[in-house]
Amino acid sequence: MAVLQNIREKCGVLVIVIVGIALLAFLLGDFLSSGRIGHGDDSVVAKINGKKVDYSEWTANYNTHRLFYEVAQQGRNVDANTERSFRESAWNDILNTYVWNKYYDEVGLGISDEELEDLLYGPKHAHNIIVQNFGLQKNAETGEYDTKAPKNFFDNAEENPDYKVIADYWKKAIVEDQISSKYGNMVSKGFYTPTALAKMYYEDQANTVDFIYAFRDYSSIKDEDITVTDKDMEAYYNEHKNRFVEDQANRDIEYVVFDIVPSETDIAEIKKNTEDLRTEMGSLEDNYLSFAQANSSNSRPEDRYNRMYKDDVYMNEKEAGNLGFSTEFFNSEVGTMSEVTRQGDYFLFGRILDVANRPDSVNASHILLVPNDSVTKEMCKATADSLANVLRSTKADSAAFAAMAVQYSQDPGSKNNGGNLGDFTEGTMISEFNDACFANAAGTIQVVESQFGVHVIKINSQTKPVKKAKIAVLDQEIKFSDDTYEAAFQASNTFYAKSITAADFDKNATDQKLNVRMANKLTDMSDNVIPGIDNGREIVRWAFNEDRKVGDVSNVFESSARDKFLVVKLSKIREKGFTPFEDTKEVIEPEVRKQMKAEKMMAEMKGMTVDAVAQKFDAKTDTLTNINFSSFSLPGLGLIEPKVNAVATATEVNAVSDPIDGNNGVYVIKVINKTAAPEKQDFENDKLAKMQEYMRGYSYRMNNAVKKIIKMDDRRAKFF
Repeated sequence: MAVLQNIREKCGVLVIVIVGIALLAFLLGDFLSSGRIGHGDDSVVAKINGKKVDYSEWTANYNTHRLFYEVAQQGRNVDANTERSFRESAWNDILNTYVWNKYYDEVGLGISDEELEDLLYGPKHAHNIIVQNFGLQKNAETGEYDTKAPKNFFDNAEENPDYKVIADYWKKAIVEDQISSKYGNMVSKGFYTPTALAKMYYEDQANTVDFIYAFRDYSSIKDEDITVTDKDMEAYYNEHKNRFVEDQANRDIEYVVFDIVPSETDIAEIKKNTEDLRTEMGSLEDNYLSFAQANSSNSRPEDRYNRMYKDDVYMNEKEAGNLGFSTEFFNSEVGTMSEVTRQGDYFLFGRILDVANRPDSVNASHILLVPNDSVTKEMCKATADSLANVLRSTKADSAAFAAMAVQYSQDPGSKNNGGNLGDFTEGTMISEFNDACFANAAGTIQVVESQFGVHVIKINSQTKPVKKAKIAVLDQEIKFSDDTYEAAFQASNTFYAKSITAADFDKNATDQKLNVRMANKLTDMSDNVIPGIDNGREIVRWAFNEDRKVGDVSNVFESSARDKFLVVKLSKIREKGFTPFEDTKEVIEPEVRKQMKAEKMMAEMKGMTVDAVAQKFDAKTDTLTNINFSSFSLPGLGLIEPKVNAVATATEVNAVSDPIDGNNGVYVIKVINKTAAPEKQDFENDKLAKMQEYMRGYSYRMNNAVKKIIKMDDRRAKFF
């Protein structure tokens, strides 16, 4: 029980960790080359280096990740983000198989059985996944983990289907991570810095120069005084064409949203319904909690764990206050009902069922006996009663209970820790276990049945009891009505019917004062990048349909949350390759204008001294000292000007430079002093420092190298 409980708390993080394992994540966004929805080979999800990857292989990987989550999270609902992580994890598995395994095999990398055992429960080398999920701590004296719990977990995993799913998943993830780490370490250790290169880096940083400058900011010439024509921009585009490349096909869209929100009439109706339920509860003589649970918006048992409270546990005054219950109500007698209040998107009220002094947190240990095909629950109960009687009669201390837990408990997550579950707060454990721990005094030993089996529980310690109330809370979610939904649907469809062309779309949006939103650079695998839309896959698929044209207007889309309707206009289509000139003009125009300002300023300043520039143009002037070739910015100005740094280090003392077109303006400088780097013969530390710098960035460099040689045709977009 403890293992599953711990995993359920950490699983959301863990899935993300495994999605990002090794060197795979870089491929997700950059390797999409398909560009269009629709290919031959209907079951092929990708072609990698000429090899076809069948959709069934991707599905098998996807199912592995989903099964792990469902077991670890006990079947909780899967939201859009989690679903997305399953898909990306499955894709990472494909890349590992068809891309990285080739490189691992070429150098003979692998993981032996002994090494895997060391990573699973080695006292010194347990993998981070194991350390996190079992809460392992290193012994300060030995530097080792106490790994009895994970060893017991893996040793017994074959006997428990849920544990086996988790154990197999962890093993695969740990093997992949370890091999990729080995490969990365091997590559990073291959960097070498020659002495000559280390010397150059040293001199670039140690040779310094002092100079005075005059600086004219580009803003000193008004933009409207510079005329930029299409011819000017096209010339710039052709000269710098390699800067304007689309790594993958993408689309721009514009869209209007018709939000479906509860009307005032809806809100009033829900409030009245809640008040009617309050009246009905007031007429009951018992079964208040059942009534509240049955009539609350989240009435399914599994949904109660997603609510803002659990109404079968006791809450303290602060917790009650967080639900909107007043101090006066909290201190009322049993049977008192609160008024209906609004809390966010809910109306709710409560009835006090019981008041008791209970601790806020408990430390407990347990022995778990699990029924199976040959051992019934009644047999487990009889054994548990016998163990409890022995423990009570001998007034067993913690050590005696721990020894019995190691011998009898079937909870691999806690038995080797003497059955200890640590500290936990009210509502953390399942209700039967929770009540046994919070309703009884420290030191007591009890036998309790739950969905996991039969527990022998010992309460080790408790915080000081405080007043708590058990409150039957009935809530009603504030939702839009069918009439409100229909009104939004009609409005969106009317807009669509009148927006046959792009011009119609623009006019109708203006006439109806609708906010036209934009989402740019959507790729065929884009998902949650459309602002305000929880899942935009259908919109992306529409935009990438091979028959789609710029200016096309979509039919009405409904969000997956069913809380809004959308109508979309396709505003840009960009295929992989050079970006069309028309799509670059917004970026190019300011660059060309700056270039033209620079040419004008440089012509005006040519042949002038620093003082002359300062006097004629009222330019800023100052003296800078200890500037080197590697200087990041100009002190005092705070501007990044690598060209000025480079010219300064290459100019002789007392010489005046030609005008320099910098990033922010035009400069004229005069070098007044140079200081050479101190003579140095030993560059070993410089070489080591540079090698370590390259080692830190090895992943980026290696990934770029792999991207250039891998042939990838990603077709996932046609499947989801």
